[in-house]
Amino acid sequence: MTGGLAAVTLSVICSCAFAQNAPAGPTVIGNAVVVVGHASLEEAHRHAPLARGDAIAQGSTIETGADGYVYITTVDQGFISVRPNSSLTVERYEYDPTAPERTVIKLVLHKGIVREISGKGAQAAREHYRMNTPVAALGVRGTDFSVFTDSNVTRAEVRSGGIVMTPLGEGCAATGIGPCETPAAVQLFATQRNALLQLNRGSARPIVIEAKHSQLVPDPAAQAQKNEDNTARAAAASAASTPAAQAPVDPGVAPVELTFPLSPPASSTPPATSTSPSQPTQPAQPPETQQIFWGRFEPLASAPATTTITALVQQGSEQVGTAGPYAMTRTPQPDMVMPASGSIKFTLQFAEAYVINSTTGQASAATISNPMLCITFGANTFTTSLTATANGVNYAIKGQGAIQVNTNGKLASDYTSQAIIAGALAGKNATQAGYVFSQSFNGKNTVVGATLWSR
Repeated sequence: MTGGLAAVTLSVICSCAFAQNAPAGPTVIGNAVVVVGHASLEEAHRHAPLARGDAIAQGSTIETGADGYVYITTVDQGFISVRPNSSLTVERYEYDPTAPERTVIKLVLHKGIVREISGKGAQAAREHYRMNTPVAALGVRGTDFSVFTDSNVTRAEVRSGGIVMTPLGEGCAATGIGPCETPAAVQLFATQRNALLQLNRGSARPIVIEAKHSQLVPDPAAQAQKNEDNTARAAAASAASTPAAQAPVDPGVAPVELTFPLSPPASSTPPATSTSPSQPTQPAQPPETQQIFWGRFEPLASAPATTTITALVQQGSEQVGTAGPYAMTRTPQPDMVMPASGSIKFTLQFAEAYVINSTTGQASAATISNPMLCITFGANTFTTSLTATANGVNYAIKGQGAIQVNTNGKLASDYTSQAIIAGALAGKNATQAGYVFSQSFNGKNTVVGATLWSR
């Protein structure tokens, strides 16, 4: 803590980094104006604690411990906040104040949370800006945004401007520069309030998650006395008004005054201890194997019946629910420990649904959109909704009910629920969920289906 708060006077002459006759050396991209808790800087095979006032060079990696916060003002008058348990590499940051449109910026967020307010370079050369995560490439539209990532999921929110997110892979190489404008790209703008853009590893494209109510987002990781939004803008404004040769202005932020507008899900990698040469960062834990399964006892439309459920029950799995022709099982959960409190929103991993005509019995396959599942631990309740679309008609599926603690996390709809729902939680810390559902519409059509979720 002492090293993080010690003042260091540092002159940064921005033009030196770009002068034609400048001596060879790393390009300085900005300064650490706030360092709190454990934070380190790795550059040119050197790993050392990071202190307030230190220069950040191109190619550097900033790493924070469980209590670490780093605020950086960049040479193009931008702002970067690196949150606890995070690792960010500044792979390229090439800014020419005389020709900002030629700027090239590439950041790599390996894990954790980063907030960025675009500087003049990123705003002038959006086609040359890229932030990579383990699963996604992000571009900007003149932006103030936050990103959370672990090895399997990337989630972003926007305060101003917009972003574009694309899965890494075919058509979007990690080595590229600028946004990937492929058919799999999805944009999110600040006008889409209370929305997050999320991409899971293996998903074809990101999805926009609506979070209209605060309980749908994990609780903040720290109570705030000062909104980081104002603090970040003040730091960026002071950088813009400070001559380049002067030391950066301290926005005066203490640890308790920081907030987490975007919190990592409970399934993210456990907090790492502070990084040091003798204490390397632990690798991310592999995801848990699937422990909830679904099947159909009879065919629907052109889809044949499955034998998976019968086989699993015979092998010792427990049946946790049925709805119409659907059934669901899970492997035994003797060691599952559910969170004691908090409301957590799960992400849809799979869904199948059919609309069945109550008169003719004809079944039509439905597509699923707008999925939402929120588990309120402590109160042991859940709410869920999704839209099933078939033959040009949208069917709003809505359900709610209880988590049955005495049955180790089974889900059952209550009398107020529009849909009949039966399912369960699974995983060491209730990181998986699944349910089958049935909902009737005016006695004419019934929508039945199965869903699998994770967090």
